[in-house]
Amino acid sequence: MTTTMHMTRRGFLVTGASALAGATVPQAACAQAFGLDAAGFGVFPDSDDDQTAAIQAAVDTTRISGTPLFLPPGRYRVGDLVLGNGARIAGVPGATILEASGGSALLSARGGDAIWLEGLVLDGIARDIGGAQALVDLREVASVSIERCAIRNSAVDGLYLNGCGGRVTDSAISGAFGAGLFSLDGRNLDITGNHVFDCGDNGIIVWQSRKQTDGALVAANRVERISNRSGGDGPYGNGIAVFRGGDVTITGNHVGDCTFSAVRINSGSNVIVSDNTCRRLGEVALFVEFAFDGAIVSNNIVDGATHGISVTNLDQGGHLAVVSGNLIRNIEIGNFAEPRGNGIFVAADTSLTGNVVENAANAGYALGYGPYLRNVAATGNIVRNAEVGFEISVVEGVQNVLVADNVMAGIRTAAILGMEWEKVVTGDLAKDGADAYPALTIEGNRVG
Repeated sequence: MTTTMHMTRRGFLVTGASALAGATVPQAACAQAFGLDAAGFGVFPDSDDDQTAAIQAAVDTTRISGTPLFLPPGRYRVGDLVLGNGARIAGVPGATILEASGGSALLSARGGDAIWLEGLVLDGIARDIGGAQALVDLREVASVSIERCAIRNSAVDGLYLNGCGGRVTDSAISGAFGAGLFSLDGRNLDITGNHVFDCGDNGIIVWQSRKQTDGALVAANRVERISNRSGGDGPYGNGIAVFRGGDVTITGNHVGDCTFSAVRINSGSNVIVSDNTCRRLGEVALFVEFAFDGAIVSNNIVDGATHGISVTNLDQGGHLAVVSGNLIRNIEIGNFAEPRGNGIFVAADTSLTGNVVENAANAGYALGYGPYLRNVAATGNIVRNAEVGFEISVVEGVQNVLVADNVMAGIRTAAILGMEWEKVVTGDLAKDGADAYPALTIEGNRVG
């Protein structure tokens, strides 16, 4: 519904002030601080009636002047609210609750320069919302601002942003059957300080429809208890996932209890994964895979996974990485067809330096798989308590591998083993035999 009323900004504010004359002092104070009280537009909390039409009219009216619409504490039954350009809605965090009436998205937008939501609880009550992508579905909005909101109990995704910039901060997203937050073709989106939990398929997704710059900053979020409701071998069940996006930074997040990975990068470019704390992951904790080109994976902590870090898929063109300063511990083998139980795996054009691995069920470090090993320098790393210190592929086609000045202690089988695919084909190369493989340089390692 849209309004046909026209008035000046001064006239509008005077009218709004008159409508608030009967409000209590606390409500007036709130309205003055956050915007115009929705009561002035015939919207009242805790009504049994569906208030979609009244709230839609209020939003359409207030956005003309850019004045926020303030919804006092209470519950409001609504559905299919359409946010036009400049819409601004504010509430009291945790107390202003919009409950979905079902049949469509609770809030949606199609285009605009800016939309602003603050202090709202948006509750889908797990109701069917038709063919909507998410409970909150915003598309082609240049600057979205969602602050101190809660988005919960969506029967699909929680928050879907398509072609949007702006920020989602200090908000909680929970109970989504699909992903908590899904950004597609984003434009330098800032996703910081949020709590995303108890979601059915993924926590935070940053995707591009083709390989191109995204620019998202995913920082200081808490992501936990992410399931794999839709199944598969990796697209679902991840805390934070990036697909095709370039120039994405994922830093300072706490991610735990995910069915698959804490952070999964598929075909990204110039991606930074740093200073994250990751615990209790069902598969590879930090996964950089397929046609990625350029990744820094540094200063992360992983405690509990079936593989700590994997930077892989030279067979798909995946290459160019720095893996440094990570602390990896308590790595198990798990029930997977592919080899698992390694602290860190790398394959192509990679510097592997200054990492520490403790308690790896298989190898502390694994370099390459079959012929897919090229230009890797593994220097200054430590491994303590593992079956093997390093596994290195020695299949024909391997190129330029340096393993030097690493420290290994508590190694049960061998410090360094040569591998043909999954088969051990050498003795301990830390002792002798490395000369038979001209692509390998092994020197200066210390084994305790």
